[in-house]
Amino acid sequence: MSRLDEKQLNESLRRAAAAIPSNHAEEIWNTPVEKADADAWFLQEPEKEPKAKTVHRPLRWAGLIAACFAVAFFGWFQSRMAADATVYLDVNPSLTMEVNRQGKVVSANAGNEDGRIVLDDMDLRGADVDVAMNAILGSMVKQGYLSQTENTLLISVIGKDEARTAALRHRLSADAGQALETLLGSGVVLGQTVDADDDAEDLAGHCGITPGKAALILRLMKDRPSWNIRELAAMPMADLIRCCQAAGIDIAQYLGEDGEILGDLRSLLDDDDDDCDDHDDGDDHDDHDDHDDGDDYDDCSDEDDDYDDYDDDDGDDYDDYDDDDDDDYDDDDREDGTDDDR
Repeated sequence: MSRLDEKQLNESLRRAAAAIPSNHAEEIWNTPVEKADADAWFLQEPEKEPKAKTVHRPLRWAGLIAACFAVAFFGWFQSRMAADATVYLDVNPSLTMEVNRQGKVVSANAGNEDGRIVLDDMDLRGADVDVAMNAILGSMVKQGYLSQTENTLLISVIGKDEARTAALRHRLSADAGQALETLLGSGVVLGQTVDADDDAEDLAGHCGITPGKAALILRLMKDRPSWNIRELAAMPMADLIRCCQAAGIDIAQYLGEDGEILGDLRSLLDDDDDDCDDHDDGDDHDDHDDHDDGDDYDDCSDEDDDYDDYDDDDGDDYDDYDDDDDDDYDDDDREDGTDDDR
């Protein structure tokens, strides 16, 4: 309650006096009046009643705690469980590793049967990607996929952040080169950064290689459209490099602007290597068929039919990489309905 000012007080007294019976008015007016103290009860403001306690405060705290937990869990998931980059390894076995921001392996998968043999029962989840790669290379040596003559590895990396992706690839390439030198005495490591590409994904899925190797092959096919894409996909990396060298191709030009090569490519040269252009004259790629399993390079496809079956729905198949000459591998067996001997 607000205090009365002098005017309001006089008005209140006047009204009170007017209400007094006339026979007592003179007596009241003659009664002396003392000034009230400042702390008189009627001049003090009434005490405020305490507010009722809100019953929703515990629920509010619970909501804040839940929100903080969700943010913390999302950050932990992004850094620990979510893949930040994908590493593709190709020798002849092809394998894929998903890696988080801490450089830990989220998952490791084989792209073909050789890759499954290499992985065997290894559980690489949670391991440092360097450790996982060294374990994979050691298994490849043990299984005979890597040797002093077949000592070439392609490392391809695709990632969300350009700087982290490049740093990861440089690191893995250096570690792989050192591992090959330790295991085999020497080795060649090709490193490249790749982008997501539907054509590379499709070719990889059809031929049991990684999208990294598929991207490299598709770049080569643009300049060598007469080469057989299925045979290139099935070649171990060492044989693919020899094939390019014999044809006078500098493989470094096809690894991208930031591609790298560790090791001596000249060590892969062989005096009796045939030019890869021999694919056009009907000769089989016999120089590359004498591996442990003795299988032909057509093993990259389970069927005996040509690569036209790859995307026959739209008719725009990988034979488009072939030239117009009549001795082409894939174009010469469509009119008569007979399959290519390859």
